Amino acid sequence: MTTSGPSSAQESALQQDCSAVAVRSVSKVFGAGAHAFRALDDVSVEIRQNEFFTLLGPSGCGKTTLLRLIAGFEQPTLGEVLLDGEDFSGKPPYQRPVNTVFQNYALFPHMTVAQNISFGLEMLGRPKDRIKSVTEDMLRLVQLEAMADRRITQISGGQQQRVALARALAPQPKVLLLDEPLSALDLQLRKEMQLELKRLQTDTGITFVFVTHDQDEALTMSDRIAVMNRGEILQIGTPRDIYNKPQHRFVAGFVGEINLLPAKTTGVNEFAIAEGDCLRSSQAALAPIGDDALLAIRPECIALSAPTDGSLAGVVSNVVYHGTDTIFHFKLENGQELRARSQNNAARSQTFAAGDRIGWSVDPASVSVLADDPS
Repeated sequence: MTTSGPSSAQESALQQDCSAVAVRSVSKVFGAGAHAFRALDDVSVEIRQNEFFTLLGPSGCGKTTLLRLIAGFEQPTLGEVLLDGEDFSGKPPYQRPVNTVFQNYALFPHMTVAQNISFGLEMLGRPKDRIKSVTEDMLRLVQLEAMADRRITQISGGQQQRVALARALAPQPKVLLLDEPLSALDLQLRKEMQLELKRLQTDTGITFVFVTHDQDEALTMSDRIAVMNRGEILQIGTPRDIYNKPQHRFVAGFVGEINLLPAKTTGVNEFAIAEGDCLRSSQAALAPIGDDALLAIRPECIALSAPTDGSLAGVVSNVVYHGTDTIFHFKLENGQELRARSQNNAARSQTFAAGDRIGWSVDPASVSVLADDPS
């Protein structure tokens, strides 16, 4: 006896049921007439319960506008925003089961750490014993018990960031929105807080929606990432998928270092890149045979060797030592320049200098075929 799986309609219903946030065909236009600016253009995304979801993109791409629509600080021109399955379009922020942590933490300098954390609970009219209990829980969660009676001006920037998080988490929102909250911290503290944020999300089970332009932050913390540009979402996927399998030129170039290689489609999985040189990809071609194609290869995926008959060939043009690894710049016969990244370790005996002829290869699974970016 066999059991059939759920129908597509059932799968869709299940997906909606488990969505903390559902943004459906949302557009946002600021201004009117000749001065109108379309900040978001028909954006749709489902953010799951208990997920760390990141909106990643450059300044002006629409990520903060989308966050503000979820929070209720802005209203969509078209489309709808659902929170936990309920349409909250048109409702103000205080009627939504979300809290927001901004770049400026907006803490009260005249209050203590504990008073800042309890303030929101007091405004909600929670019982005093409940406020005390939750505040103590939040202090433990962000590891600031010893700082409870200090004023905000007496603690560091990283500790202030933890207070802002604790205050936002105290009312137990269903969704926590974070608008580049680490941007004011120095590099080392930012890296520490990335791990801290992921721990807090895991410990609380609350859905985090995080906005950043920093690819390292997105790759370090996220369960899934939405890469945005010019008011559109270009790709949604796990950090591994976004990095290893970019679908658009913009995504490939924005997240990590990349080699972009113009080519001609010569087969279902085969591409001509230079005189007599071909590359294969595990991904099928997007254009008919004979048409132009664009390939993407991460520098660390290229293996260099001594030149051999039949191997792909190049000439080293520059070598840059980075401590943990070395970047080899090399040129193909047609003048195209590529970069290969090789980790520095005692086991690696092969090295090259500028002017050396080399052979190079790449696994077909590491060759991405890119689609054109939306115009």
